[in-house]
Amino acid sequence: MKKLIAYDLDGTLVDTRQDIVLSANHMLSAMGRPLLAAETIHSYVGRGLFDLIQSCLGTRDEKEIGRGARIYRRYYSEHMMDHTLLYPGAMKVLHHFKDRKQAVVTNKPSPFSEQMLESLGAADFLCGIVTGSSKHPPKPDPSAILEVLEKEKILPEEALFVGDSEVDFQTACSAGIDAVLIAHGFVSRDKLESLSPKWLVDNFEELLQLALKQSW
Repeated sequence: MKKLIAYDLDGTLVDTRQDIVLSANHMLSAMGRPLLAAETIHSYVGRGLFDLIQSCLGTRDEKEIGRGARIYRRYYSEHMMDHTLLYPGAMKVLHHFKDRKQAVVTNKPSPFSEQMLESLGAADFLCGIVTGSSKHPPKPDPSAILEVLEKEKILPEEALFVGDSEVDFQTACSAGIDAVLIAHGFVSRDKLESLSPKWLVDNFEELLQLALKQSW
């Protein structure tokens, strides 16, 4: 039985795709840059806000990236819940594991992560929310999730990490934690399959069935 279930946020627990795309394109428009296709912006999500803005702008100019980040954050803070929802079945999984420790480990910065989880009714299920604004390097560095394990006195083999990307898979592997990849997020199923994960599911209903089968 797993004692800790940790989740990535964007593309895993919460469908944030449309609001991220709209916010990124608002930033690009405000800076006089051409808009990007949703799929292109999706491919930039997962390594934190700085990386997202840098990739959208196609520059390493820190002044420009800083300006873009300020525009993005201001718009996103007002619109991040316009279209954002928990993925179907997410609440059912949170309820299933309610007697275990559950946490979110994300590269999304504060206060967006905490505000989003509160608004969606998921925060009460969690023993911790570690964001991209923490003292830790961003995923795939495993230090954030390892701190959660240490705090809760849980061994890596007693934990499970659920994510939707190569970044999440690398994070779990580096931490020595079992990973389940879920294919409803920002990364295609084909790309996830290319990582050769032990477990790959399409949605939370399949994750719940797998959890029951594995006696997690």
